[in-house]
Amino acid sequence: MILHHYDLSPYSEKIRLMFGYTGLAWQSAISPPMPPRPIVDPLVGGYRRIPVAQIGADLFCDTRIIAAEIAALSNRPELAYTGCSSQAQSFIDQTYSERFMAIVQTAVPKSVLAMLVTRYWPWQIVKLMKDRAGIGKTSNMPRVKRSDLEVRLDQFKAELEQQLLAHDFLFSDTPTLADFAAYHLVWFADLTRPGVFLDGCDKALAWQARMKAFGHGNKAKISRDFVFQTALESQPRGLSAELLSHPDVGASVSIEPNDYARDSVTGLLVGADDSRWVIARHTKQFGILHVHFPTSGYQLTTNGH
Repeated sequence: MILHHYDLSPYSEKIRLMFGYTGLAWQSAISPPMPPRPIVDPLVGGYRRIPVAQIGADLFCDTRIIAAEIAALSNRPELAYTGCSSQAQSFIDQTYSERFMAIVQTAVPKSVLAMLVTRYWPWQIVKLMKDRAGIGKTSNMPRVKRSDLEVRLDQFKAELEQQLLAHDFLFSDTPTLADFAAYHLVWFADLTRPGVFLDGCDKALAWQARMKAFGHGNKAKISRDFVFQTALESQPRGLSAELLSHPDVGASVSIEPNDYARDSVTGLLVGADDSRWVIARHTKQFGILHVHFPTSGYQLTTNGH
C-alpha cells in the first residue's frame, strides 16, 4: 500500500501507527501540507485532504476507508469501524468530529509556530496559514466558545482514564480503531500546545506510550515516477456484487466532505453500499482509476445517468 501523507498530518499519524501495529509493509509518498500536491492531485482529481492510500489503480480517501483496507489486509477486523462495538463506534464518532476540532481550535499559536519553523520556510508557513484560514471560512463546523472546547477536552481525558481501568487499551486487551482514533488527537495536542496534554492522567499516559511504541513499521520511500507508473500499469480491482447492485450505479456524481475542506471529486459511480462509494475517473494520464470514499462524513450529488 502506498500512503500519500506529510509528517505533521495527525490523520496520517493514525495510519502510520496502524502500519507499525499490523506489521504491514508500506510505501511512503510525501505530499506538501497544502495544495497543489503534484503527486496525489492527478490521481484523486480534486480531493484535498491527506492522507490518501493507493493500491494500484485504486485510491482510498479518508482514514475510515483506509483503516478498513488495513483491517482486511492484516486480518484484524477490529481496526475497521464496522468491526468495532457500538460503544467503540460512538467513541470514534465523537473523536472524529467534536474532539478533533476542539484540539485544533484550542491550539496555542506560539506552539504551532514553533512546530512549523523547524520544518518549513517562512513563505511556506504564511501560505499554509492562508490555506487553513480559507478552509475555516467555508467550513460547516459549528463555532464553539473556547471554554466549552476546554470542557470537551477535559471530558475526553477523563473518559480515556475511565476506559483504561479494566484493559491496556480502550475497549479490550488489544487495540481497536478507537485507540488509533484517540491516539492521533493526543499526538497532535502534544505538538500544538506547551507541556504534555495527558499530564496527570497516569493510565492514559501509559496507554499513550504503549501506542507510540508500535512505531511506523516497514516503510519504503518512493518517487513520483514510481507512484504514477503503479497507477498506469494497474487496473482497478473487481467490485463485489453488493457494490455493483446499488440503484445509482452508472450515474455521474460528485462527492465532497460535508464539514470542511469541501472540494469535490466527480466521476461515474461504479459501486455503492451503506459504508462506501466508489467512483471511476477516466484520465488521459493513467486510464481508469477508482476512487473510494466513506459514506459517513461525505455527501453525494447525482448529476444524471
